[in-house]
Amino acid sequence: MAEAGSLVPGFITAGIALILGIWALYALSAAGAIRRLPLLRTGLCIITGIYLLRGLAVLPIALLQPQHATAFAWWSSAICLGFGAIHLVGLWQRWRPMSIARH
Repeated sequence: MAEAGSLVPGFITAGIALILGIWALYALSAAGAIRRLPLLRTGLCIITGIYLLRGLAVLPIALLQPQHATAFAWWSSAICLGFGAIHLVGLWQRWRPMSIARH
């Protein structure tokens, strides 16, 4: 689509980058690097869940439609699973401190 001059791939990429940027802000907020963001614990639970589910999504694809389990699918799933695992560890470590309101 991009080679054909369509702007759609660029908009999709920008949207994904925006979402990932917001997710990074939530991680920085939990780490105490920036101010506390609203719904911090809820947001991080959802973000962690999305990363983990996306990371595991390649498994049913590989079983049901192996032709779609490309190297890209495996690598991108591994990366998402890694991000999810890191978020899960961080969530576990910072859960209690996040419940204490900062002044």
